[in-house]
Order: sequence, then C-alpha cells, then structure tokens
Amino acid sequence: MRIRSLFLLPLLLVLLWQPGLAQDAAPDTSAFVPVWTPEGSLLSPAQLDDTLKAVIKKQPHPTSIVVLMHGYHTMREDSSAQFQQVALRAQAEFAKRNEKVLVVGIQWESALPGAGVPWDAEDVYFEALGRARNVGHQASRQVLLMLQKQYPKAHFSMWGHSLGCEVAAACLMPELQYGDDASKSSAFQPKQDIHIDMLALCGSDLDYDIWYKGHVTFRAKKPRMRMAWMTMSPYTGERDKTLQVRSISRGRAGGAAFPRMTQEQADVVYKNRAIIFDNQDIPTDHALLEYYSETRVQRLAAAAEYLVNPKAPEPLEMQEADKVLASPNQVEALTAWLDSPNLSTQVYALWRLDHLLCGSSVHLCDETLDKMAQLMRNQPALVRKERPNSSCKILSKGLWPTEAQMTRAGAPSWND
Repeated sequence: MRIRSLFLLPLLLVLLWQPGLAQDAAPDTSAFVPVWTPEGSLLSPAQLDDTLKAVIKKQPHPTSIVVLMHGYHTMREDSSAQFQQVALRAQAEFAKRNEKVLVVGIQWESALPGAGVPWDAEDVYFEALGRARNVGHQASRQVLLMLQKQYPKAHFSMWGHSLGCEVAAACLMPELQYGDDASKSSAFQPKQDIHIDMLALCGSDLDYDIWYKGHVTFRAKKPRMRMAWMTMSPYTGERDKTLQVRSISRGRAGGAAFPRMTQEQADVVYKNRAIIFDNQDIPTDHALLEYYSETRVQRLAAAAEYLVNPKAPEPLEMQEADKVLASPNQVEALTAWLDSPNLSTQVYALWRLDHLLCGSSVHLCDETLDKMAQLMRNQPALVRKERPNSSCKILSKGLWPTEAQMTRAGAPSWND
C-alpha cells in the first residue's frame, strides 16, 4: 500500500531540484538515438520504423548497445543534454576497447504539472511512478526487442537513474509485483525474454526489497541479465540526500540500502557473481551526470567488456568477488575480506560466512545483518552490546562489523 505521509513533500521537493544545465543553445543529440515516448504507450509501427532507421543511420553495425533511462521530473531538453554527455563518455570508453557502441535514450514525460504544489505533490509523484512502469512495460520493451532482433550478436546494457530504474526493471522483468497502488500497466510481449549483459541501477528509486516481494525468479541458466551493477550510498559518511529523504517518506530506496532478496534469489546471484555493489563517489545531490561520471562510466565499460571477454582485464570489484568465491571454506580465509573498501567484496564474504556458520544465507536475507549495519550507522556503541545475543554466528562471534569498521563508525574498542 502507498505510504501517505507529510514527509513525502520534502522528498518531492528534493526530487524536483536538479543541478541546472546550460540553456544557451539546443543540445546536440548526435551522440545518441532518442526515443520519445511521453506516457510510455506502445509506439506505432511508423514510429518503430523511424527509430530503427535512426539507429541504423547512427551505427549500422554496433558491437555494444547501451540504453539510457532517466528519472523523475526531467524535462525533455534536459534529458537530451544529460544523455548527450553520458553517450559521449560511453563512446570514448567503448572505443578504447575497440567496441562500436550504439547509445539509445528512452525519454518520457516525467515532469508532470503540480509536482511542486503541496496538496498535489504526492499524487503527482505516484502518477509518475506508474508512468515509469508503463514506459518500461510497453515502449521500452518494444524498442529493446526490436534492437535484439536487429542486432542478435550485440552486447546489451541498460543504464537507469533514479525513477528510470523503475523503467529498466519493468522492461526487463515485466512480471514484477510491486505491492503499492501506483497504476498498473500490461506489458508488451511479456513472455518474450530480453537478454542483456548488464543492468546498471544508479541512484535507484526502486524499493530496496522489490526483488524479495516482487516474486521474480533469478535464473542461473539463460539469465535475463548477466550482472546487476547497483550504486549504494555508504552506511557511514556522505550519502545521497534525496534517497535519504525518500527513506523517511516512502521507505528505503534500492540506491540507499542493501537489497533484500529471498534466499533462492541471493544464492543464484552470489554464486554466479551476478551482482556488484558500487559505493564509490556517491553524489549527495542525486544528479544523473554525477552518477554516470567519467570514472563510473569507465568502470561500467570495463565490467561490460569483461563479461563478454574473459581475456580482458578484470575490474577490481569483480576480481575480488571471484577471489572471495574461490577462497577456502574457512572462517579465517573469509573474514580477511571483510575490511575491503569494496562493498561487493564485503557482501560476498558475508554470504559465504552465513552459509559456513549458519547453514544458509538466512541472515543475509532476513535483514539481520542489514539491521546491524543500520545500528552501526546510527548507534554504533550499541553494536557490541547487541552482537553477543544474536542468533547469527557472524555477529555473536564478533566477526563483523570488524574493528576497523567500528572505529570508522565512531565506536572504537578503547571507548568500551
């Protein structure tokens, strides 16, 4: 059900504010192919044909295809300017890897009237939320399936930002069940799978537990996505302020909290190294161009390359995750990874330790470990008091949070 609260207004006001873009001249859209679908409804055959012609003209033989999806309250001209910069960054990085990249931008009318009016703001936000899912269910699926048919050998990535992550998830997983009262829409060819190499969810406005409650099956064989790359605000230090406000009003967002999954889902994604958590350089202002900065686009391009070419240099995040998975089934070998600066490395180690000490991924999935992480952020001094009584042996044995993490959180052992 929808969470109705006076706290939603600050969220909407923060979402409405985005860093301004220069408006001196109309942006040059030559770096990407725009697909304008105001409400997300199905494109007509003529519109699809025009899109395909534009694609072929832009890049007749792409080896990689990147599809961009923007978020809430973004004017069409602003998304064009943003997509232009991201596309140029992607082209530069993929060119270094001898890839011919085609960038397609899904643009939708997310700047709805009344978003800044207090008595209308909540309804407008949920209207945009429903529209985002419609964009994913209908026009986006049409375009992705068309591109997949036209370029069966190309490597696909979908890059979403903020509410654009709702677009991406609805496009890729039309069977998702949301558990709220945002408007629902039927999906275009829902039984037809879209297969991509990478799903990037940056500053995600998806619910953190969407996978747990959404009744989605993650497949080890013939997966719809080979890897999910998720940015996540650190539990301590500077965080995305928009997603912080969102957590007060609508619940925790996927870009600000550890994603909750079922044990079956978690075991598939971790065993197959199918998820990476990116906690580097998280912008406090929620800006698309900061989330898809030059350095992050560089990391995304490197990961996309390695997914399809194991002879390419393996990115550090993926390399450490592989090493954790290959580590001996021993507590000492696994706890050695818990102080890695890479969040993915820590989580993969916790997944292994949960299986080793507790028999399954139960405490990774029932939020026991997540609640301890929240306690470390908000009341770190209570962590040492709470851990001994935990049913989770990772906690009761004092293996995590580590001493280094406790010190950074403000609760060093010498203060006991």
